[in-house]
Amino acid sequence: MDTVTQALLGAAVGQAAFSHRLGRRAVLWGAVGGVIPDLDVLTIAVQGPFAEFRYHRGITHSLFFGPAVGPLLGWLAWRFQRWRGRSDPGPLSAWMGLFTLALFTHPLIDVFTAYGTQLFAPFSLERVAWNALGIIDPIYSGILAAGLLAGIAWRRRIPRARLAGCAALAVSWSYMFYGVWLNDRAAADVRTALAAEGYGDAVVHVYPTILQPYLRRVVVRTDHEIRVGLYTPFRPGEPVLESFREVHHPMIDALKHTPEGSLFTWFAMEEVTGRVWKAQDVFIVELDDLRYGMPGHPTDGFWGVRGIFDADGYLLEPVRRIQRGRGASKLGVAELWAAMWGDFAALGLGARVP
Repeated sequence: MDTVTQALLGAAVGQAAFSHRLGRRAVLWGAVGGVIPDLDVLTIAVQGPFAEFRYHRGITHSLFFGPAVGPLLGWLAWRFQRWRGRSDPGPLSAWMGLFTLALFTHPLIDVFTAYGTQLFAPFSLERVAWNALGIIDPIYSGILAAGLLAGIAWRRRIPRARLAGCAALAVSWSYMFYGVWLNDRAAADVRTALAAEGYGDAVVHVYPTILQPYLRRVVVRTDHEIRVGLYTPFRPGEPVLESFREVHHPMIDALKHTPEGSLFTWFAMEEVTGRVWKAQDVFIVELDDLRYGMPGHPTDGFWGVRGIFDADGYLLEPVRRIQRGRGASKLGVAELWAAMWGDFAALGLGARVP
């Protein structure tokens, strides 16, 4: 999830579990603890753009990070309170518990997105993704914010403030599991539609989009093609998919076997496709992550990697990361809202020839 939402979650944890022992400090410091795992993106400044693929949502997002690091951060926060001369710095155990829980819950909501989270690092590099919500979801964030605002209104009534925090956490987690159910329903509906076409053995993956839980991105693989498109439960009939043939080429395999290509394929959880075209005397090869983008061909995706090869298949320069940005995705709030209700016309879905 986005950093603001992670701060809201940490603050809600502090309000619900520790405000009776630490007062309003629990909310502020819970927010700080909630965003600390995302500091792993600073590795980009040291190790370059590919570091995000390797290290973001890595060890700092594992189930072991909170219990291992939380007590130390809690002790430092407690010492900081004493250094400031606070007459009542609060119990050390409460500070340790606050940071441990704030750090621990951070990956537990990230895993509900499609990005992939290394929950078991450093013992396993497996990426776990439950594909429930987009990485930005104002409904989920709004639930947490509402609980915090209620806590501010009831700041003099700690039991009520704690109850508001607990309610926000319970409703927000229920909302995330609702997203899991929506994704499973979408996958089942798409498989039913494909089976009616005679593609009962197709591989179907469904991913959340952004800002709302209903519009889903669908990626279907058959023996001879890839179909990519959109699904929403508010549109009657079959999902709307575009198709294109998957390219099999030695240079695509060569790019996948470079360190950067192998890293990108792992980051995308194998949901990649490649293409090759000739430009003057060289061949340009790209791999695209099919999990993100709207809607069809991978050129409408968000990011990928590119390698340039000569006619003999030798890599001519270092593999580069490419990011097409918002424009390539045809994603706007108005178009997204219309598509959620089943109107895909503004996105141009179905307009291209495969």
